[in-house]
Amino acid sequence: MVEKEEAGGGISEEEAAQYDRQIRLWGLEAQKRLRASRVLLVGLKGLGAEIAKNLILAGVKGLTMLDHEQVTPEDPGAQFLIRTGSVGRNRAEASLERAQNLNPMVDVKVDTEDIEKKPESFFTQFDAKVVFCPVKEALEVDWSSEKAKAALKRTTSDYFLLQVLLKFRTDKGRDPSSDTYEEDSELLLQIRNDVLDSLGISPDLLPEDFVRYCFSEMAPVCAVVGGILAQEIVKALSQRDPPHNNFFFFDGMKGNGIVECLGPK
Repeated sequence: MVEKEEAGGGISEEEAAQYDRQIRLWGLEAQKRLRASRVLLVGLKGLGAEIAKNLILAGVKGLTMLDHEQVTPEDPGAQFLIRTGSVGRNRAEASLERAQNLNPMVDVKVDTEDIEKKPESFFTQFDAKVVFCPVKEALEVDWSSEKAKAALKRTTSDYFLLQVLLKFRTDKGRDPSSDTYEEDSELLLQIRNDVLDSLGISPDLLPEDFVRYCFSEMAPVCAVVGGILAQEIVKALSQRDPPHNNFFFFDGMKGNGIVECLGPK
């Protein structure tokens, strides 16, 4: 017999029917923890939309989608929550209707303020925060050490591609744009040479054709990575399984993913 919500910490019979498959998969106690959790999701581009979808369908108590940016002409290509004709609207607001329709049992809200302007007290209301933040320190590895050199042969080239993209964003204050394809392509190649040379690694490790895949989000890639990331959040909230340790890279061209344990130590 399923506990009623009013009985304290349980879920209703309606929720039990809605989440029956998940309850069978990870148990009633784990689903209870999800139903008691509020999540903050910052950034509603293609990847953010996939994360939102998976968390809403999983049945968290509430999801706040925070994004202060406007919808661009490129967004609908990978962001399925945004309706056609929404260019110029706030990205989070444009995503709300379809997000809420995914699961009316979840309290979905939007916030259009820049996260940089939020006081620390704002974040205390959430059980989990999904924020796309700088990972420069976490990616720092001394590739000159003997241990690192031995690991280099099995380290995915996607790790070094991420280094290049982070350097591009640092230098230009933006991601590569199709509006400046030629200029940005040349800069990406130069950054590749500089970054890999500084790491003591041959530029051949990252073939020149990598630049073709740096100019937009691809919906299938967003779906896979968004599903993996949402799964990690569900693990944390439900207290079921340990998370990946510590980076997940997905190659959209080869269609495979890999977990790498990387860091300064």
